[in-house]
Amino acid sequence: MMTTVNPQRPDVATTGTMFAGADIRSDAVDRLHAPSPEMFKREYVDKRRPAVITGLMDTWPAMERWSFDYFRKHFGDLDIHANIQNLDGKLILGHVGNFRPMKLSALLDDIEANEDPSRAYYLRAFPVHRMIEHFPGLAEDYELPDLAPNWADIRYRAKWRTGTVNPARLLGLYLAKTFLNRGAGKPATRSAISSRVAAVMFVGGKGTVTPFHSDGMQTAAYLNQVVGRKRCYFVSPDQDARMYPRAFRRQFGMAQVDYRRPDLDRQPLFRDVVVEETILHPGETLYVPSSYWHAIEAMDASISYSHQIVNDDNALGWLRCIPERYLAQIYFKSQGGLRNVTGAKDWDDWA
Repeated sequence: MMTTVNPQRPDVATTGTMFAGADIRSDAVDRLHAPSPEMFKREYVDKRRPAVITGLMDTWPAMERWSFDYFRKHFGDLDIHANIQNLDGKLILGHVGNFRPMKLSALLDDIEANEDPSRAYYLRAFPVHRMIEHFPGLAEDYELPDLAPNWADIRYRAKWRTGTVNPARLLGLYLAKTFLNRGAGKPATRSAISSRVAAVMFVGGKGTVTPFHSDGMQTAAYLNQVVGRKRCYFVSPDQDARMYPRAFRRQFGMAQVDYRRPDLDRQPLFRDVVVEETILHPGETLYVPSSYWHAIEAMDASISYSHQIVNDDNALGWLRCIPERYLAQIYFKSQGGLRNVTGAKDWDDWA
C-alpha cells in the first residue's frame, strides 16, 4: 500500500547555492513510500511530476557494501575521465571544469585528500555496464527499479496502452516500443540490460555540481542514492525560456544559466524562475520526469546509481530525437566532443 510521507528536513540549515533571488519551494516534491506501479504511472509518470520514493532500495546489498574502499578494491584500476570542478567559477553543462584521465583509485584519493572548498572531484555518468564487465559481482549489489514502465528494460516484454486512435501516433509508439524492447523475453546479462537502459554511476566529493539540464533523448530517469546526500533543484518544462536552453534542447537539454551566480543583465528571465527543491538521502530514489530541468549538488561525499526510462509517456519525443542525435553529434564534436559535457570517452558512453 502506498503512503505519502511528510518531508523530514533535518538539513534545512544546510543551505544550498541557488541564487538568493530565486523563488524556492521546498515542499513541492512529493515523498512516497512503496507506491503501486498503477498509481505511480497515473499520478507521476503520466503527469510528469518529480517524486522521492522510499522502499525501492531497502534490500540492496549496495546499501551495506558500497563505499570508497569498496570501489577502490574492485574498480581502483579502472580508467576514467575525472571532472575537476572549480566551484568558484562558472558552472554550466559544457563548462563544468576540466576532465583528467586517471585511475579511479587516484580520483578517490583526491576526493579524500581535498581540503579546498572551492574545488570538487567527480566521476560523472560512468557507464555501469563497463563496471560490471570489469567486476561482475557489482550486478549482485542492486536491482533495477521497475516502478515506471520502461521499454528499454529487456527483462520484460513491453506493455503499452496507447489511449489513441491517431494512426501517426500509433505507428510512432509501435516503432519506438519495437526498437527499444528488441530482445526482450530472452536471457540477457545484467551488463546488457544496464547498457540498454543507459545505467550510469556518479562518485564524487562534497560540493560537486551537475548544473541545470534535462535528460537527453527526452528520457525520464531514476537517481538512486546509496552514499551521502544530494540537494536536488527542479524547474518545470513550462519555464523553458527562463532557463536559456543551449542548442539541441530536446537532444541535450542544457541551460546556459549558472544558477548559483546568474548574469541577470544578460539572462533577465531567470530572475522569475520558480524552483522546486528537495534533499535526497541514502536509500531514497528520485524520479526525474521527461523534459524536467534539474540540477544536483552533493552535500556529502556521494555514490549514486541512475538509469533512463522510456515508455508511452515520452517514446514519441525519444523517437523524434533520433535524427537530431546525429546533428548533435556533429555539433558537439565541433565543440571538442562529449568530454566537455560529461567526460565520456566516446559518444556511446552517454545515451
